[in-house]
Amino acid sequence: MKSRIAIGEQLISCLVLLLLTVVFTGCGGPSAPPPSETQKSEIAQKSVEAFIASAKKKPKSAAQELSVLMESLDAYASEYEGPYIELRDSAKELLSLYQGSAPKDKIQAQLDVLKQKADELTS
Repeated sequence: MKSRIAIGEQLISCLVLLLLTVVFTGCGGPSAPPPSETQKSEIAQKSVEAFIASAKKKPKSAAQELSVLMESLDAYASEYEGPYIELRDSAKELLSLYQGSAPKDKIQAQLDVLKQKADELTS
């Protein structure tokens, strides 16, 4: 019985030591510089383009995928403002069209608007 307790204590000690090693080696290193304006806009544009391609291939799952994209666009809009707000608002309009089961031509038109807003980020 005592040997089981001793083994358990050793195991816990090793796990704590491993955890502390991981925590302390991850801290204090040089941090990466914040993304440049170009990098931010390229990331947002690629995310929107990937969504549009996916929405055209799988229109039934587009509303769900757009909800996920909206989280990123909301974060961009609140942090960087400017054209990111317009991009987010275009995506919100598209989401409302999906949720309201709008005709395909209206959805396609709003997808075009969303792409245009994304393209404006890098121009």
